[in-house]
Amino acid sequence: MKIIEAEQAQYLIKSLQHHPSPYIIFDKNSGVEWLNNSAQYIFNLKDDESISIKPITSINKTENQSEIARSFDTDIQVKLRSIEFFLRTRIHEIPFENDSSFFLIEALANSEAALDALKETISCLENDRISMAFQKQVDIKTGEIVGVESLLRLLDEEGNTISNDKLIPLVEGEHLFSLVVLASLKKLKEFFSFINSKNLGSFSTYLNVSAFTVMQENFTKIILDFVNDNNLKENQLGLEITETAELEDRKKASEAFELLRDNGVPLALDDFGAGYSSLSYLRDLPISLIKLDKNFASTIDLLDTKELVKFVVNISENLKLDMLVEGIETEEQKNIFLELGCKKGQGYFFHRPEFLEDFSGNLDE
Repeated sequence: MKIIEAEQAQYLIKSLQHHPSPYIIFDKNSGVEWLNNSAQYIFNLKDDESISIKPITSINKTENQSEIARSFDTDIQVKLRSIEFFLRTRIHEIPFENDSSFFLIEALANSEAALDALKETISCLENDRISMAFQKQVDIKTGEIVGVESLLRLLDEEGNTISNDKLIPLVEGEHLFSLVVLASLKKLKEFFSFINSKNLGSFSTYLNVSAFTVMQENFTKIILDFVNDNNLKENQLGLEITETAELEDRKKASEAFELLRDNGVPLALDDFGAGYSSLSYLRDLPISLIKLDKNFASTIDLLDTKELVKFVVNISENLKLDMLVEGIETEEQKNIFLELGCKKGQGYFFHRPEFLEDFSGNLDE
């Protein structure tokens, strides 16, 4: 008899069918047996045949756990149609007949918006709606291209860009986001193929990575394999991590970035000055490039901002680091930063991000 047909499970089904959190009933022997409305919505399912979960084993009861139900937090491996990923969950082991038990799986998310972001990300992965846009980094004085930032773009069903600010912060801490990074590397491969075919690889192209991605065991291998498989030159690919990123293990992250740096992959510290970790990151991580947060550009007419910029210029010179100003949108801002000793810049005044087909057409402009 299926669990969901048992009277014991009917209370759970009735109480959780319309619950805002995704719930799944999982039988140790037969797999997924039931999903509530929220789970069906998140995974875009009409039945339970398109989803499977790697078998979950029972846990030993501890003194603090109830005889009625035991709960534990764990990541489960989900296969959803064409993609596989790990999902953060809380699993409730529910006693069943004949001294057996079944699992009630609760998908963990911080908010309803986070669940919607998870659904949108899954849809983008399944339907190849992940792309990259590219923005030039230039010599402020001459306008000559000195680098490129590759910017992740997730697209909706109509092909419109989904705001990164609304989506990425909600999913970049999920295992699923690692699949997004892998998909973006495929798009980046097309970019380097074009760059190398035109012999234009004398500058670094930076890829943004999340703190969660950096902490993955195979992170360095994925990046180094990408460099080798695409025959990239030293410093041709760089990585950016935001100054506000919360690295769980800074020592582990530093070791990973040092290995990458030693193999020709430099590290840029993005949004420098936006949070409280700027100086400690310079101390703990092998930074090669400081990217001054765009808020400095928007307030550069203020005396205090100018003094802070001078301070960062001095730090970068003393530590022998490159420095780049983000968010330059006017000629007046450009001229002020030049006067303050800044040499490299990025922003709409110089170039707006473009998809490869448009970017490649004006690379020499």
